[in-house]
Amino acid sequence: MIIEAREDVVRLEGALDKNLWPTIQAAANLLLRHHMEGIIVDGGGLTGCSPEGAKTFRDAMDYIERYRARIVVCELPAAVMEVVKAVPGVRSRLPLADTLEEARASLRLAGSGPCRALAGNRPPQEILVPLLSGDNPAAATELACRLAAADGEGRKARLHIAYMLEVPRHLPLTAPLPEEEAAAALALDTAVKSARCEGIIAEPRVTRARDMGEEIVSQAATLGASLIVLGYLPSEDPAETRLAKVVRLVLDRAPCEVILNKQPRL
Repeated sequence: MIIEAREDVVRLEGALDKNLWPTIQAAANLLLRHHMEGIIVDGGGLTGCSPEGAKTFRDAMDYIERYRARIVVCELPAAVMEVVKAVPGVRSRLPLADTLEEARASLRLAGSGPCRALAGNRPPQEILVPLLSGDNPAAATELACRLAAADGEGRKARLHIAYMLEVPRHLPLTAPLPEEEAAAALALDTAVKSARCEGIIAEPRVTRARDMGEEIVSQAATLGASLIVLGYLPSEDPAETRLAKVVRLVLDRAPCEVILNKQPRL
């Protein structure tokens, strides 16, 4: 078995016939020092895999997730994939990407996250701006920017712009979702540019969740947010009633003030 570590990728080549995580761990640690969002395991060079070898991926996930980082596995041959899917503790959790480029794009998006707290005697207020699928990101951010205007001491509130990426329950929570992640990256870029044009500190992130409403409430509590600005675009489509449920849950259970920013249809 050949193990090659370069940039953010651990590449495996040969037959994975035993659990090699103890051997790979040192290389993974080195990569994580420079790529804190996570690393990629490229299995394109694997010629075979045993059930015991598939446990390499299980132990890698357990270890890396303890550091709040991600691991994405890509390019697994079909025969290896069949073995991996048959191993309990691996088949339902393993984040898989078709290509190295797809895996890297997913990790780069995950790297969008909170900055260090700003210096100062008193921290700025924290405003959470969740972006839901279908939102107009600039419109969703506009009201939050106005509310984040400087107070009497010249301080401005800080926006936490979080794109809520709802992951289907049949997939691992960290699974790459290329189309949805591309939409998230575009929405975050638009929202952050809108905020920064107004001189507002904006920290983008992508949040993966099974339930968007629960996640918004949880994030607000974790941030100690003083306000949630929730953009909402009503729809007559019955399939969109779930967004109405998200709004209702947030209004009922948020630990802080919530402003519902109803957006006009264009």
